[in-house]
Amino acid sequence: MRDRPKIIQLHADGRGIREISRDHEVSRNAIRRALAEDARLEYWRPSATEEFEPAVRDVLADYPHMSVPDIATMVDWRKSRRTLSDLVARLRPEYIDRADSEATDGNGIAAAQLEAITAGTFQPLKLLGTADIQARELTAQEVTWWTELKNATHA
Repeated sequence: MRDRPKIIQLHADGRGIREISRDHEVSRNAIRRALAEDARLEYWRPSATEEFEPAVRDVLADYPHMSVPDIATMVDWRKSRRTLSDLVARLRPEYIDRADSEATDGNGIAAAQLEAITAGTFQPLKLLGTADIQARELTAQEVTWWTELKNATHA
């Protein structure tokens, strides 16, 4: 029933449920539902995505660029893919904006990730340049070890 205020008004004016039902070509039970005290004034039907929105938000919070089929697998979506695509398209921009706005340090690590690392356990990776490498001759023990390792991997 999409015209509930009108039905309520007609009933308040003294018209019966059967008469309203006949005039509006809807069932008497639909009229009774519209006249119930806890009935909404506007027609409302729950969306298929309403139940899954919190789960999709959780996935997007952790993986804002995840594909729709992967999200569907994670939240156990069994309805239309298009419906889920529309939901993800509506929600994703706020999570992408949030991910892009996170500050990063010089190593490209997000500030939130640095806070999660226990103090003193994180050592930034130092990339070696060619100037940092020193050449030397191998000892007999190192040559033996290298040969045994090479033979063991090829066996």
